[in-house]
Amino acid sequence: MKYILPILLAIALIVAGVWGYNQQQAREEYATFFMNNNQRLYYDLTGSVQSITTDLSKLMVSGQTRQNIILYSNIWKNSYNAQEKLAQLPIQHAQVSKTEKFLNQVGDYTFALAKRNLDGEQLSEQELENLESLHNYSASLCLELQELHNSIFKGEVWTGELIRKANKKLNRKAEEENPIDVQFSKFEERMVEYPELIYDGPFSEHVVKGKKPRLEGDKITEEQAREKVKEFLGEGTIKTAASAPGSTGRIDTYSFEAIPKNQAEGKGNTIYIDISQRVGYPVYILNNRDVPKANISPKQAIKRADKFLEEKGFKNMMPTYTMRYDNVVLVNYVYKQNDIVIYPDLIKVKIALDNGDVVGFDATQFLTSNYQRDIETPKLTSAEARKKATIRAQIEEEGQLCIIPTDAFGEILCYEFEANYKQDKFLVYVNANTGVEEKILKTVEKENGTLMI
Repeated sequence: MKYILPILLAIALIVAGVWGYNQQQAREEYATFFMNNNQRLYYDLTGSVQSITTDLSKLMVSGQTRQNIILYSNIWKNSYNAQEKLAQLPIQHAQVSKTEKFLNQVGDYTFALAKRNLDGEQLSEQELENLESLHNYSASLCLELQELHNSIFKGEVWTGELIRKANKKLNRKAEEENPIDVQFSKFEERMVEYPELIYDGPFSEHVVKGKKPRLEGDKITEEQAREKVKEFLGEGTIKTAASAPGSTGRIDTYSFEAIPKNQAEGKGNTIYIDISQRVGYPVYILNNRDVPKANISPKQAIKRADKFLEEKGFKNMMPTYTMRYDNVVLVNYVYKQNDIVIYPDLIKVKIALDNGDVVGFDATQFLTSNYQRDIETPKLTSAEARKKATIRAQIEEEGQLCIIPTDAFGEILCYEFEANYKQDKFLVYVNANTGVEEKILKTVEKENGTLMI
């Protein structure tokens, strides 16, 4: 018996040693994989930025449309490739926010210039200055990446990062001295003089800031916003409206958590609602209550949504497409002005199919784009525009006059035609003044609604 305990302890030590060895091997293998993967991402990022820098310099001396288009396309492709790789690297987002914006705008700006180049437009002096500035910043980013080169080859950066990820209590000093963050911080500091770029693209400065014609009034107080909550949801149904952290995104809002009076009986559910700080419009509502079954049809739900918008002062709204899921129907509404459909002015309403309650509402796009437009008479008739559309599909005779948005808050007056090709259905948008096909959407009918692709 006296030998049993030592033998068991010896076996336990051997098992523990084998387990520890295997764990160490697994950790080393993971560390190697982690380091190799991040080195690959880093090299791809560096290669893309170097290509952007080279192609931007070539644009400064290129004088032919064909060559320009090739260069624009290469820059656009490499900028988005660089963004993708940067997003996967173990870097704090705060340290690279300006770098991400820079890469966004490089690709977006050159894509916008490419479209203008196809229309025969030449670069202005300001655009040439912008390209030169972008080239200089791209070259600066290349230098910062090259300074990290030796650290990455030694494995110091990625291995250290792996160790910190494994430690639940991050060492503050180690975080501050992370060579990746430090190096990118240097580049971010140089972006202070980065020029504002105004162009026709989704990352243009005027798009990021947005236009808000409905929100140009006075700023209301938080208490006034609280009263708006009770007014919008119904004074008799709300017990309290507690403040929540507000939003400072596309629309600055006061946020509230509204507690229904019947919550004490287990029937109510907390309702989240945002009120715009300017004027006091309801921007967003969400009620995540369970909807166990459907007692009304989607058509009845649309009628409930119609009535809701009318009662809340959103006039001339037309339902377009619906989607049903989890016994809830989402209805998209667009504004109509003198029988012209205004697609940028969009409101989304969610209706619960058990009792017809509004459980979701989003007026963000409507509030940032709706106003009374001065729409000129189109130069083309519907029949003339139809002749400009595709000849390989069967197109309806009469088109619907509408306004569609561009990527940069611009708007285009178009005729919307329904088109059929074999078994597929499409919506074709033809410019009502030039006859150019501006956009084609494919409509896919699903059991739960219609998808636009």
